[in-house]
Amino acid sequence: MDIRTISNPGHMDVLQVVGDGLIVEFLPEKGGDIYKICIDRTNILWESPWGISKLGNRIDFCHTSKERWLQSYPGGWQILFPNAGDDSYNYGVMHNFHGEACQVPWTYKLGEVTDTKVQIIFSTLLYKSPFAMERIVTIDEVEQCIELKESVTNQGQQALYAEWGQHIAFGAPFIGPGTRLEAPARSVESYERDSELSRLKKGVFSWPIEDMSCDLGHVPSGKATDFAILKELTMGCYTIINDKMDLRVRVKWDVDTMPNLWLWQEFNGLQDYPFYGACYVMGVEPNSASHEAGLQESIQRGEAIEIKAQQTKTFALKLSWSSSMNGSHTT
Repeated sequence: MDIRTISNPGHMDVLQVVGDGLIVEFLPEKGGDIYKICIDRTNILWESPWGISKLGNRIDFCHTSKERWLQSYPGGWQILFPNAGDDSYNYGVMHNFHGEACQVPWTYKLGEVTDTKVQIIFSTLLYKSPFAMERIVTIDEVEQCIELKESVTNQGQQALYAEWGQHIAFGAPFIGPGTRLEAPARSVESYERDSELSRLKKGVFSWPIEDMSCDLGHVPSGKATDFAILKELTMGCYTIINDKMDLRVRVKWDVDTMPNLWLWQEFNGLQDYPFYGACYVMGVEPNSASHEAGLQESIQRGEAIEIKAQQTKTFALKLSWSSSMNGSHTT
């Protein structure tokens, strides 16, 4: 597989891995984001309309950390750490929306490189908290998978709490009317973003949802905007199936670390900032948190991840793809 750096004047550089029918792109300057996964020339991840301008280019126009996060959000796949969701004040500092890890630069070095397989080791040190982070990404074109092995080390002198998540956003044409999501959850908590365009009203429901009119497991033909959290997972996995493309994408992860699955569906529904009805995206995101209120709420609920002084925590995830004719793989 070929590895190259694409320079974009005024924008972030892109680290690109190119195989036979597979392209994977990273943004080392911004969290080591996985920006694109192109399978047979089709990117399965979502790309935001505002692109990949350098961090800081739009910050002067922002008043909150959520605005800063959104205006630097290129789409794709981010790591959320040590905070997920709303701002949270802890340990003498305000942790920004969705955490620091996806906003700071990461360095990288190459591991094993063959004609069909590439390993890249990303690493960074956070500023607001004493965490050293490493993310080993292995791309295997023969096995049709991308594997992540992440580690977080507390280099401080006291135990700290954290939230940890994977912000994976899929886009068209992989996501479209008729695309299905299968996940082994028993319940779902809906937050009802809009009284008219949210399909599932606020509350806790059984999963899967039997009423097709509000079944978040099926992408609708019309506009919609929903946010929900799937809970009580029997396994850490989900599958997205697009029969029209003959493509099935499966994500499998360490459910002990991330026992919840955030589900963000924005199908040209939200008419206000920042999407203005122009975004078509579905985020299916493993997360340690059972809510979106930030780290302090997780600490109060007793579900935050404790990382003791000098301790290292690890996490593993695998994304794979195959023909949609291969049958169901959610168990």
